[in-house]
Amino acid sequence: MSSNDIHGIESGWAVKTADAQGVGTVEETTDRYILVKSGLINASHHYLPAATLAHVRPELKEIGISLTAAEVDEGDWAEPPAEGPRTEGAPLNLESDADVDDVMRKSTTVEPERPPTI
Repeated sequence: MSSNDIHGIESGWAVKTADAQGVGTVEETTDRYILVKSGLINASHHYLPAATLAHVRPELKEIGISLTAAEVDEGDWAEPPAEGPRTEGAPLNLESDADVDDVMRKSTTVEPERPPTI
């Protein structure tokens, strides 16, 4: 599975938040969303945007998302997102939690190029 292959994620894998909380299991993945099932009795389903995928750990059958548990609980995830597919991949098979934490902290914001001052 390449770092962009969200379709390589399998149903039943654990979903961990940015604050290391388990929020459920993967039901389905598409270019636009990750469908997460939470709970056994009166289960709820959350259509999390695919762009929230932070890391993939096939050896642990686990994925990480960039949202906190509170953000998942407070958000309205009842419908699939209208956003387009992911444009960046998630880190794949990082060696340690510290490596994952480093990747999660890095900003992907690109500063605009500024003309030189004279």
